[in-house]
Amino acid sequence: MLTIAGYQIHSLKVQEFLFDGTPLTAGTADPSRPKPRIRLATRLLLIVGNGHRILVDTGIGELCWTSRWAANATSPYRLEEELEKHGLQPGDITDLVLTHLHSDHVGGAFTCAGDGLVPVFPYARVYVQEENFRTACRPDEREKGSFNETIIDEFRQLALFHTVSGTQELFPGIDVIVSNGHTRGQQLVRISDGTTTLLHGGDLIPTTAHYPATRVTGNDIDARTVIEEKAVILEEACEHGWILFFGHDPFRHAATVLRRPAGFVPGPAPEF
Repeated sequence: MLTIAGYQIHSLKVQEFLFDGTPLTAGTADPSRPKPRIRLATRLLLIVGNGHRILVDTGIGELCWTSRWAANATSPYRLEEELEKHGLQPGDITDLVLTHLHSDHVGGAFTCAGDGLVPVFPYARVYVQEENFRTACRPDEREKGSFNETIIDEFRQLALFHTVSGTQELFPGIDVIVSNGHTRGQQLVRISDGTTTLLHGGDLIPTTAHYPATRVTGNDIDARTVIEEKAVILEEACEHGWILFFGHDPFRHAATVLRRPAGFVPGPAPEF
């Protein structure tokens, strides 16, 4: 068990899916060539302690309203089973921190009920960066396919939905760091007690394959910013021994950062 700042930290692997690796920009892909398919996982970070039961992101969910993700999922959604391992149910979650509002990170916040949707976490306060919420409400053509209008509207109606602005502390020992390269207003969640630090890499560093600072994807809206942000994060993580948590790595939930002549590489990390 990993404990930081009085919180017990757990990794929940709730789903696997195949990701369409082509850029979202219309007209950039060659339709005659097969689309690259990347095997990924959805891992949620569960943080329990100090009167809180915090979940970072929700994953794709039950897929009842978005055929894009339904076609790509390769496993059922296992949220309840993963929570039960720690004696919890969705209704026990007190706080839901969303790194950003792309559908594969927030679809699990709702489930189907008749012709509509209902919250999976009815008593949880929901936190998202104000800038990312504005982006999700009015996405440009490049990023439009990453958001689901129905889900965004449902968040807007939640009484416990809160937007925050900028890098700040959300709870004692837990702060969020704004990142703008993958999408405007992504927030990376950091837990630290001054000795041990864990950072949820969001979609800035979603897998160990993203360690090279220069590695960007077709879904990053600003490649230059991604490179700059990753260089800073990896340098600090290496220097101070941070643990990086990966929301999409199919093989590893976390790693440290080691410096090698060819660049940064994943190092060992505790199980949790």
